[in-house]
Amino acid sequence: MAARILLVGSVMMDLILRCERAPQPSESVLGHDYRNAPGGKGSNAAVAAARAGAHVSAYATVGKDANGEYLLARWKDEGVDTKHTIVREGANTGFVAITLEDSGQNRLIIFPGANMLTPPDQLEEAFQDPFDAVLLQFEIPFETNARAIELANSKGIITVLDAGPAQKYDLEKLPPVTILSPNETETKALVGIYPSDEATMKEASMKLAERNGCKYVVLKLGDRGSYIYGEGLEVLVPPYKVNAIDPTAAGDAFTGVLAKAFAETRDIVESAKIANAAGALTCTKLGAQPSLPTAAEIEAFLAQQ
Repeated sequence: MAARILLVGSVMMDLILRCERAPQPSESVLGHDYRNAPGGKGSNAAVAAARAGAHVSAYATVGKDANGEYLLARWKDEGVDTKHTIVREGANTGFVAITLEDSGQNRLIIFPGANMLTPPDQLEEAFQDPFDAVLLQFEIPFETNARAIELANSKGIITVLDAGPAQKYDLEKLPPVTILSPNETETKALVGIYPSDEATMKEASMKLAERNGCKYVVLKLGDRGSYIYGEGLEVLVPPYKVNAIDPTAAGDAFTGVLAKAFAETRDIVESAKIANAAGALTCTKLGAQPSLPTAAEIEAFLAQQ
């Protein structure tokens, strides 16, 4: 049975600006082109899970504006249920400005907008529907995440928290999650340790687990793969080599597919292997959601490895 996943998180419009290199302070550079695409860490993970075969619903907030209307339409195209999504009059839909250099390096400026108006006090209605897993990240109010985790834990639902964007969050003030999944910079921001090798991966993961009480820590390590800690596991899951064009949303793809696979299999190592493949494939195309792979693409890629 396909996993039933609830996104409690962000949705944003991305503006992708392509250039040879990012400008230095007070410098202007000419860009190649620009385009808009659906984005936001939460929405990216939700669409990744949907394309991988999950049934996804979204508890999120958009502004009553053109970007919000567009993003809701794209969710419906992807089969994401929007009945729990809130449309706020007078609010601006979340927006992300992305510079993408020819080297593949990207830089993001995030304007959360209406995402920060996502309330905790309407979650009970969303949780009346049956779900196997909840996707979360820190682009919505902290108290909304806390309430969602509390409700999920009371119902025995898996919780997967992407610990981004990189900031110092009070993980101790959140109920324990099933999977806590930061990338390298987010790990450094949270515990002061950059996971540069297996020793520092373990040290950082231990501190993260101590701070939240989560069942698993799953570190996203980019082209170094992923690292799993918890329940007696200390496993470095190797990456898949691809011709990377744009890393935007690779971590979000990993998180969404990890949640879907783990909800269906309860095998965290095998789920991370599938999620690594989803993240790698996302790097081979331009844009956030346009680059997210389908279940068939993930399966074909894994069959070739």
